[in-house]
Amino acid sequence: MNEKDKISSTNKIIVELLAKHQWIHNFQVTKFFIEKPWNHIPEEWKNVLTRLTTEELNSLPFGYSKEDWPESLKKFITTASEMALPRKISEENKSCCLDPQIKRGMNPKKQHEVSHMSALINDISVRTGCDVVIDVGSGLGYLGHVLTSVYGLKVIGLESKQSHTTGADKRLFSDTDDKIINVTFEMEDTPENRLEFKSLMKSCFQKFRKSECGKDMDCDGPKVSLSDSNLVNHSATNILTQQKNTESEQCDACLAESNQAPIQTDSDKKSNEQGDGPNTTLTGNDVTKSDVYRCLLIGLHCCGDLTPAMLRVYSEADFVRGLCCVSCCYHRMVSQEGTYPHFPMSKELDTVMSKNRLTPSAPFLRLGAQETGARWKTKSEESHQSHVKAVAYRSLLELYAHQENVEFSKLFRRIATAGDFENFDGYIEKTLSRCQFSSTHGKDSMRTKLKALYAEYHLYFQYVEVITV
Repeated sequence: MNEKDKISSTNKIIVELLAKHQWIHNFQVTKFFIEKPWNHIPEEWKNVLTRLTTEELNSLPFGYSKEDWPESLKKFITTASEMALPRKISEENKSCCLDPQIKRGMNPKKQHEVSHMSALINDISVRTGCDVVIDVGSGLGYLGHVLTSVYGLKVIGLESKQSHTTGADKRLFSDTDDKIINVTFEMEDTPENRLEFKSLMKSCFQKFRKSECGKDMDCDGPKVSLSDSNLVNHSATNILTQQKNTESEQCDACLAESNQAPIQTDSDKKSNEQGDGPNTTLTGNDVTKSDVYRCLLIGLHCCGDLTPAMLRVYSEADFVRGLCCVSCCYHRMVSQEGTYPHFPMSKELDTVMSKNRLTPSAPFLRLGAQETGARWKTKSEESHQSHVKAVAYRSLLELYAHQENVEFSKLFRRIATAGDFENFDGYIEKTLSRCQFSSTHGKDSMRTKLKALYAEYHLYFQYVEVITV
């Protein structure tokens, strides 16, 4: 079975398992004591799962089981562990060393990400013959700064927030300011947005070309077309320069490039790839001089619908020769009438889900956003207990609001910090001071009822890690 068939088969098995255990994909952690998910666990499984040691609990996702366990449980564990895709860390690409000045403003996590990601991007740019990196969601420009300073790549940073674009510009050194262009632009999966994107790229290419030809020369570069569609400018974005309709001066090098090869369009690109799809590795010989720049589309922490939009651009834009995207969470995915237009992207998976009447609800999507097995395997008893309290305490608060028909909202970004979960009494006090309740009951009454719920449901705390694993 090839890799594509294996993934397809795995998707079907996952959907069939979810269809069999419907409660899993509808379960919401914050409603733990409202939905009572432990009622859906077979009794013979409970006797095993509630007696696991920390070591056994940590080994469960990797196929661990005992001979005297119920056959149905052992089969479930084996099937689930076999469906996991390989997650071995590649040793092919070493991280780059960051200069102290470049590390300015980066926390340790960001330094780790940037040093590894930049090395990977450089490797892909070499293999695909790309000389320009388009960084989608570039933020403050940390990654682009390294790609330019360490590897000498030209970078176009696209960021939806003007404040971040301004911040990225402030980080530029004098020897890199002609190799990095930061613009405010939000990528979306619409035909109009893709036309705007291509027109913006044309503007950026011309700016790079002028810098290469000499700042004193008014050269627009070789006469090129980035798409077989008509390019348009959208003045409302305030980020595109008006293109010249008249012939302008060209330097000798650009004039030579204009006359060397016919312009390549999107349709030409597809035919040249001979049916291998957009992932075909392209060398410099596969791309004509008229492309001017070969681009690598990248993204680090691409939230919501940004990844599907990038994939669409990659498949359609002839000048985009590579893609390196680390996706993020689902929270910002656009929802329309309870469904998600971009999930699942696979038509086959969509068919199987529809057949089994599974809808991609927020709790369902959360199943794909759990931490990795590698992190779970190293959890200590203390970290497990901290997670139990974090889930259980918040769930008791949700249960109180549900039973009393009370609405509450946070007055601060977080209700409580790690230290507030030492005991439930401390959590109650922090909650009462950092949340606003619609209840007419006084705080003393709320304390009494929350403590009563704790006494009633404390017995079920043992199922938090069982459900999680």
